[in-house]
Amino acid sequence: STVIKKLSNFSIRKYVAIVSLEQHQCYKDDFNAEYEEYQNLHSQIDKIKENFRQFHEQWKSLSACSEAYQVKKDKTMKTVLQQNIIL
Repeated sequence: STVIKKLSNFSIRKYVAIVSLEQHQCYKDDFNAEYEEYQNLHSQIDKIKENFRQFHEQWKSLSACSEAYQVKKDKTMKTVLQQNIIL
């Protein structure tokens, strides 16, 4: 996925100890350039977590053998697959 590709391209070695104001500014610029993407990813993850929390709450009242349980399970799997495509 795109996220995994981006993570595999990230290298902590790119950043060494800060020894000058110029280096500090470069690090700050890098951070600021990618912060919005971080916030967007964080927001997507929060939405996904909330969906799963809601599914879990709904599942607690269903019998594992019931049709309602199976429908909820299928809907959950569909949501997971859709979220995986987005990320």
